[in-house]
Amino acid sequence: MQTSTGLLEQVRDLTNRDAWGRLVTLYTPYLFGWLRRRLVPAQDADDLVQEVLRVVAVELPHFHHNHQVGAFRCWLRTILAHRLRDHRRRESTRSGVHGSNLLEALADQLEDDGSGVAVAWDREHDQQIVRRMLALIEADFQPVTWRAFWLVVVEGNEPDAVAGKLNISVDSVYTAKSRVLKRLREQAGNFLDR
Repeated sequence: MQTSTGLLEQVRDLTNRDAWGRLVTLYTPYLFGWLRRRLVPAQDADDLVQEVLRVVAVELPHFHHNHQVGAFRCWLRTILAHRLRDHRRRESTRSGVHGSNLLEALADQLEDDGSGVAVAWDREHDQQIVRRMLALIEADFQPVTWRAFWLVVVEGNEPDAVAGKLNISVDSVYTAKSRVLKRLREQAGNFLDR
């Protein structure tokens, strides 16, 4: 597995099935969960996730990161807003009944950078993607390295206390933290922008 570039760059190569599989693993549960928390019915949420991922697959080779914080997640948020509107229109056409105002309202709020929905999208995106990326890279580290990282970074323990608890040197704790964070940054690339 290549680690010198971020996953976003790897996914641009449409022949890289491993990278695309990681992207799908990261984003399918995030998108589905995000939609369900906003009361989108499960069947519609599933359809929307597939539509979003289809558009990402087609458009990602043309996506140019502008090095602005949040560029990828904003791009993805815009794709979701457009898919919500398209989905509502299709449902209206099929049923002959005006589509769900919920989908239209969500789309409007997603496109308004200052709305509570857009702010929540950005926050939840980063939290969920970091968690999922950590889960993907955990197996690449020795258990003591991972535990030292987790205790310091995630749980907020002092390095001295972690060193004592794990019976390793404080330098080893800092090394563990540095190695895992470096790998996370390599894998996250432009997905997190931070």
